[in-house]
Amino acid sequence: MKKFIIHTFIALFLATFSLNAWAFWVWTPKSNKLVNPKYTAKDSPKKQYDWAMSFYSNKDYKRAAEEFKRLVAAYPNAESAPDAQYYAGLSYQKAGKYYPAFVNYQKVVDDYPFTDRIAEIVKAQYEIGEIFFNKHSGTLLGVEIMTDVERSIEIFAKVIENMPYSDIADNAQYMIGLSYKKIQQYVDAVKAFEKLVQEYPKSDLVERARYEIAQCLYLSSLKAQYDQESTDEAMEEFEKYAEKTDDAKLKEEAKETVSFLKEKKAESLFNSAEFYEKRKKYRSAIIYYRKILETYPHTSYAPVAEARREYLEMILKDKEERKK
Repeated sequence: MKKFIIHTFIALFLATFSLNAWAFWVWTPKSNKLVNPKYTAKDSPKKQYDWAMSFYSNKDYKRAAEEFKRLVAAYPNAESAPDAQYYAGLSYQKAGKYYPAFVNYQKVVDDYPFTDRIAEIVKAQYEIGEIFFNKHSGTLLGVEIMTDVERSIEIFAKVIENMPYSDIADNAQYMIGLSYKKIQQYVDAVKAFEKLVQEYPKSDLVERARYEIAQCLYLSSLKAQYDQESTDEAMEEFEKYAEKTDDAKLKEEAKETVSFLKEKKAESLFNSAEFYEKRKKYRSAIIYYRKILETYPHTSYAPVAEARREYLEMILKDKEERKK
């Protein structure tokens, strides 16, 4: 008896569930299959467009995006399809779904390249790129979080690809450089800034890009303590920049950085001199002390190097006299 009651209950439950489930599905002769009306487009592009726009007007942006996409899927060649695809992107953007917004905007460019909304789309994509750039949160448990900045780089690159000669293409290229700089990929940052200088020579950002090239080389030299080549490149770029720029503030910053880099180079030479001196390789030590005096005479290491050079030369002279 107990088993009968349990089986009856299960049967009733399943029957109820099945009826409720089947109530969502209807047979359509056109498709010759069961479909769920909730997930199908209206029977004309106009009706579907108006239906989607009703959600957009009521600020139900998530549902609006779904309905606009449904129109494009059902009627890809309709006159309203490009606009529907655009509004799908705009709806996602207004809903704060920025990457889906970018993807849907890009679909307009890829599938409907002759739309007159290209300029609007590129501007919106640029804004989304800036959102991802500013959203970057640095590190998590010591590990660099790169997803946001990687997306900003992807988006800014598409902005340039979509409209390479627009009035924001140079800005997008500059932002690619800043994005790489932000995640400490200085080699890629330098390449991005150099590309701006080469491809947009009349841009107002060229001077700033040149400064960023020097800055990235400098930051790269800080990361690699013994990479003297990076330090030399950074120093050379800052010296060139200080000579050319008319910006007094940036000129002063460049000169200060050059002074710092010279200190760093002198420090490296001084460490090498000390290394040989401690091992009583005095002639080798003197070579490095002299190089500091010849190449970086205005650094804080120069007076000490001069004193050590004189002291070691005196020791060597004394040794020579003892041999006689």
